Amino acid sequence: MSVSFEDFLESAHALLQNKESKEIDFRNLISRSYYALFHLSKETANVLNLPIPIENDEYNELGSHEKIFIKFQKHNDSRFRLLGQQMKRYKTSRRTADYDIDECIMRNEAATHFFAIKDLIKKLEQLKENP
Repeated sequence: MSVSFEDFLESAHALLQNKESKEIDFRNLISRSYYALFHLSKETANVLNLPIPIENDEYNELGSHEKIFIKFQKHNDSRFRLLGQQMKRYKTSRRTADYDIDECIMRNEAATHFFAIKDLIKKLEQLKENP
């Protein structure tokens, strides 16, 4: 593997720390931190061998992100379900950062997103170690 989820997170953190960052950097920060979460959640689902909780035909119609979310959201354990809901919410933030260019994104919004993602990543790492 040439990069890891940590690389995405480090890239986002560098954008946050840069005093010269502008709105495009805040948008990239939101996107990069979301993808750190996505890649770790995908890795976690694979390591824990999370089952497909719906019919295969329905599952195959989903996009790659939704496939991961649903594995978490439909899990028997409430910790997994909560993480799945939160991951989906942050995908919405990433979509806004990438596509809604008429909306203004400020440093504090990007920072809030970044630290929330870091918290979710910590929870995912704990689940991966101790399911």
